[in-house]
Amino acid sequence: MKNFLKIFLLTLIIFNASAEKIFAQGEENEEPFYLKEALAQLKKKEPSLSLEARLNENEIIFRYKRFFIDYNRVDSTKNLDYIKLNINNEIISMLGTGLEWSYGVTGINWKDADKNNFVPVPTLGINFYIKIMPKTKFYTQFSGMPVGGFGRIYDAETGLRYSPSKHFTITGGYRHLSAKVHRNNSYNNFKNSGFFIGVRSDF
Repeated sequence: MKNFLKIFLLTLIIFNASAEKIFAQGEENEEPFYLKEALAQLKKKEPSLSLEARLNENEIIFRYKRFFIDYNRVDSTKNLDYIKLNINNEIISMLGTGLEWSYGVTGINWKDADKNNFVPVPTLGINFYIKIMPKTKFYTQFSGMPVGGFGRIYDAETGLRYSPSKHFTITGGYRHLSAKVHRNNSYNNFKNSGFFIGVRSDF
């Protein structure tokens, strides 16, 4: 019986010493909180496909990974359409905050004297976003370019994105569109500014 107790106590002491050593090594090698969060962000798989509809505008935004298509019927009475094809490129992203630059083509289509006019405009842009609450991000983005003889176009937007779940987001903010373009002898100057609210599904 005494030998059994000796063996049991010796085993317990060895096990306890080994456990304390492992725990101490874990504390020494424990990664800082910010590094854990950054690694979690890298491992997190974001939805690659999304579809957003602006409720108070005739606008639909489609995204597949880095590619964006934004269609907006600016003025239905003049058959004025605005379509933007963009590719977003990440500069930096960490802890819910990031900076991107984009390039693409924006097309303006309008009808004048029963004739459709279409002007494609190359654009460059910058996008910034920051997480202000666990499920809420503030963002601002701008794109545009003067295009010499064709005129100029600018598109600026700022707002909030609230994501109660991984696959659903509510957006709201303010957007300003401004364009001055012409095709042959047909000119089109328009401005479209105002608040918006939208819903987005992510897949």
